[in-house]
Amino acid sequence: MRTSLGQASLTGVRGNTAKLLGMTTSHLPSEITVSDAAERLGVSERTVWRYLKSDKLAGHTVGDAGSQRTLIDQDSVTQMASKRGRDPQAAALRAERDRLATELERISAERDELRGRVSLLQRTASRPSNSVAERVMGLIFFALSRIPSRGRSLPAQ
Repeated sequence: MRTSLGQASLTGVRGNTAKLLGMTTSHLPSEITVSDAAERLGVSERTVWRYLKSDKLAGHTVGDAGSQRTLIDQDSVTQMASKRGRDPQAAALRAERDRLATELERISAERDELRGRVSLLQRTASRPSNSVAERVMGLIFFALSRIPSRGRSLPAQ
């Protein structure tokens, strides 16, 4: 298990709670923070809060206003984790979700590239021609279109 400042203060909270209840910390149920529960379950902290609100996880808030912490019973997290792990379709669904997310990223990048190319083509097509050769060719085609064709054809080469 990793040790962090959060766990050190959590131990202090357990000790204070035990003193208030006249118990030792060994008699208290093991409790973890919302962020630890989220990490163990592989979900976001927001999802853990939803689980608490819907009573899927057992937890309680301790401390004074401004320094409150919500602690979650480690056994309920362990039970939920084992339930989530037992679903044979869950792993397949997560793999499919990840594959589709990757495919969506690829398609979105391709779409953005095509939008850029279309934009470039539109700018190029709407730009007036500035080259002398393009202007001369335009004048030649204009002049040729004005010559009446009375059955005359151009000599064969």
